[in-house]
Amino acid sequence: MSIPGLTDTTGGADSTFATQFSREAPQIEARKLQLMDTASGFAKTPVNIPTQQVTPFSNLQNEAFTRTQQGLGKFQPFLNQATQNLLASTAAYDPTTAYKQYMNPYQKEVISGIESQFDKMQNQANLSAANAGAFGGARQGIQTAELGRQRAETVGQAQAQNYQQAQQQAQAQFADQMGRLQQSAQGLAGLGAQQQQLQQGDIASAMSAGSVQQQQTQQIADAQYRQQLQQLYEPYQRLGFVSDIYQGMPSSGMSTTMGTSPMVNPLAQAVGTGITGLAGYQALKG
Repeated sequence: MSIPGLTDTTGGADSTFATQFSREAPQIEARKLQLMDTASGFAKTPVNIPTQQVTPFSNLQNEAFTRTQQGLGKFQPFLNQATQNLLASTAAYDPTTAYKQYMNPYQKEVISGIESQFDKMQNQANLSAANAGAFGGARQGIQTAELGRQRAETVGQAQAQNYQQAQQQAQAQFADQMGRLQQSAQGLAGLGAQQQQLQQGDIASAMSAGSVQQQQTQQIADAQYRQQLQQLYEPYQRLGFVSDIYQGMPSSGMSTTMGTSPMVNPLAQAVGTGITGLAGYQALKG
């Protein structure tokens, strides 16, 4: 646009002003302003982020925990019983009296037989000494003493042998009893260990199945959490989608051009500035 009649106060030639003003089409500009208002509203609105859930232990897992606690030391009664049996049997054995029940019940008869045999030998010696006219002599006395020594030795050997055999039998019986008790104790301990092992197997099965249930529940909770986040941010995604569309659209607008000379008159410059502002305002008004 040219404005004639504006001349340089220095006497130069007429001056013209040139200003180029560009803007988008009004309908696009209005859409973008609306988009900015919407984005400003979103920015001022607090976002309530949903709480991510952590699923608790399943019923099977809680049952496994309870059974584990209840099963602690379940084997101990078996060990206690085994130990009690061994200690009771050991305390009941007294080597000073245990042999008596295994003594030969015919011990007296055996001793009587030995003494009877030596009596006969003594009588025979006395008879021989009397026949020889030496009865009561020194030789007979020595012979009588020797027979007495042999008698005592033979009786002592018989008694010692009987006592030794009784002790051996008592010890053998005690060892056999202890062996059976040890086997019984091992059996009781084995039962306790087996019971605990079976219980641990049940607990492991319950824990495994409960873990699968918990994982499934957690996956459902995670999926719900992701869905809530998606629903929460979906308006922002749509806003960004529209913004991307506007940024990719070609810009169509209007422009106003005015020329200017090298010499600038202050009055002409002021008038030109006003005209430029008026043109910009008219352009904004559409």
